[in-house]
Amino acid sequence: MKNLNRLFEGLSFRWNEWTGSFGDLGTFIPLFLGLALTTGLPPGRTLILVGCFYITTAFVFKLPIPVQPLQAMAAIVMAKKLGLPLLEAAGIEMGILLLILGFTKAAAWMEKLFDRTMIKGIQFGVGLMLMEAGLRFMLHPSPMEISHPLAHSFFLPDWSLFLPAFFLLVLPQIPLTLGNAVYAASDLAHEYFKEKAEKATPKNLLLSLGFANIAMGGMNGMPVCHGSEGLTGHYRFGARTGGATIILGSLFIAVGLFYPQQIYPLLSQIPQILLGASLFYIGICHAWLIHGAREKRWIAVLMGLVALGTSNLSYSLFFGLAAEYLPLLFLKKEYQR
Repeated sequence: MKNLNRLFEGLSFRWNEWTGSFGDLGTFIPLFLGLALTTGLPPGRTLILVGCFYITTAFVFKLPIPVQPLQAMAAIVMAKKLGLPLLEAAGIEMGILLLILGFTKAAAWMEKLFDRTMIKGIQFGVGLMLMEAGLRFMLHPSPMEISHPLAHSFFLPDWSLFLPAFFLLVLPQIPLTLGNAVYAASDLAHEYFKEKAEKATPKNLLLSLGFANIAMGGMNGMPVCHGSEGLTGHYRFGARTGGATIILGSLFIAVGLFYPQQIYPLLSQIPQILLGASLFYIGICHAWLIHGAREKRWIAVLMGLVALGTSNLSYSLFFGLAAEYLPLLFLKKEYQR
């Protein structure tokens, strides 16, 4: 009983936690549905996995830490209509990479490389790609084809998919995850919850996401993150402890366990114009983050346009790194002369 009391210490289940638990659904639901409709992601199993992760993070951090689909990956997958095995391979790779960053000091080096301009450029590109996907759903609806959740078996992705998954999905996601789901999420947690956020360090968030994404990829779920905007959503709706995310996680598990067959026809009946409008709105909100790039905004804007034109955020990232750092190398050579 003493250990049980310690486990629930600092958690509340008052009315404000119930309202706060739903604060991030505006981002979660459209991306989750979009992935389910375009890849055949098993919705019942995915909700169970996400629910378990929500509850685990609540007990670890004691805060309403969000669990969201990786937005850059989701945008690319929906834009290029990539398959579920590639998404799962990317999830496993992302998890391994985040664990390496969490257990070493490489994250601090990458934070300097992927500065605010790079992060805003990726965010702008993600926003434009989500807007494009939303318009496609609205203007060119097609019959819904979702694999039945019970037809999915656990499997590991083909190893031949890991290299293309890295360049197509993982590489563009890295700066966004580090900037938005690790450093920004940790900073916001300390701003909102002060001393209660002592466990919400960048290292702990990296480790949390690392283990979660390996599990998600290995069990045919979707890659996830702790987006800072999700933390704001939970907080603004009233969440003050991890009790809010235990409530939401329990709801996800219940739906996934007891109503998996109902999820399938429900998703099939959702008007694509509604899903498209939701994705388009999220895209606008994400693209609007470009205003945070106070310096070298032109690089961030061009990065977004490259992402939209190529449907490949890796090209956008390479362009941004070249535009920012190649001039510095030339200036350094000129100075040495």
